[in-house]
Amino acid sequence: MARIGFLSHADMSIYYFRSPIMRALQDLGHEVFAICPKGEYVKRLEAEFKCVTYELDRASINPLTVVSNSNKLSEILQDLNLDLLQTSAHKSNVFGTFAAKKASIKRVINLVEGLGSFYIDNDFKTRIVRKTIETLYKRALNLSDACIFVNEADPKYFLDQGIISAEKIIKIKSVGVDTRKFDPNLIQNADLGDKKVVLMIGRAMWHKGVREFYEAAELLKERKDCKFVYVGEGFDGNKSTADTAFLRDGNVKYLGARDDVAQLLKASYMLVLPSYLEGFPRTILEAMSMGRSVVASDVAGCNEAVIDGFNGLLCEMKNSADLAKKIEILLDDESMAKRFGENGRKLAVAEFDEREIAKKYIEVYRKFIDV
Repeated sequence: MARIGFLSHADMSIYYFRSPIMRALQDLGHEVFAICPKGEYVKRLEAEFKCVTYELDRASINPLTVVSNSNKLSEILQDLNLDLLQTSAHKSNVFGTFAAKKASIKRVINLVEGLGSFYIDNDFKTRIVRKTIETLYKRALNLSDACIFVNEADPKYFLDQGIISAEKIIKIKSVGVDTRKFDPNLIQNADLGDKKVVLMIGRAMWHKGVREFYEAAELLKERKDCKFVYVGEGFDGNKSTADTAFLRDGNVKYLGARDDVAQLLKASYMLVLPSYLEGFPRTILEAMSMGRSVVASDVAGCNEAVIDGFNGLLCEMKNSADLAKKIEILLDDESMAKRFGENGRKLAVAEFDEREIAKKYIEVYRKFIDV
């Protein structure tokens, strides 16, 4: 029996994205640990797994703070006597690897689920932060055994920048979706009315394309057969996100944060994600699993989840007019939208079901430990 830890900067991330893999390992008889800061999902994790919490300064990117965090975490990891540690997200990948090696954990596997906002903007401060991240990453990836990437673009960038060696790159597209939960044949509609619903779900970050979604709604406001609906949390006082006043204005119905995503997708005509950059978007996978067509930006991550002309349409990034055009194409062609949705469902079941993704992760672990 192996002892395997999953380290993250957020308990929510482990609960939603790592738990299928953790369950699969437990089913094989292994001892699994969720290692994360304290949060609202810790109790849910404790109901299924052994959970260990640690302190983390999430806001700091100071290398000295990273070292301090690593030293404290290494003391915790040393007591766990793990055979393998999997980390995820930039900060956890970096300081988690340093801490693991200090704690004499022999096998460490990193996971990059996307590059994030520091790879979208290009102002002076962002460039400095990006350089710091990459310097730390280069050291961490030199110590770890492998790094899993969820798309094609991110490992290519790391390789081109000399951050990682080719032999350490492993690609497993997406973190998967529960196609049994997101099954259009088993889900009841949310009450969104009788019009064709153009739905966007996501954090209210400008980088997610919230502004373009609202502008597309303005461009198509004369149509009487559809309505635009936005689901996600606004953050007042944060310049990188849309505030509540913006979200409640315009020609979009704002529903706030919701936990009935499958029901909302069932009641919708299509999903829209005009993001500037993604890893491999879970929202698109959920829409595919629910048999809904998708319009998304032609950017890394999105353009691997959406095959243009097969399960959705791609639009130009930051181009509200092109976004509105692609939305209108699907609004006007119901047979196309239905075909795209059916194709997406088949693709989700065949390639992206979370149980199949979990098997791929376990095959990776088997290269390094006996699982």
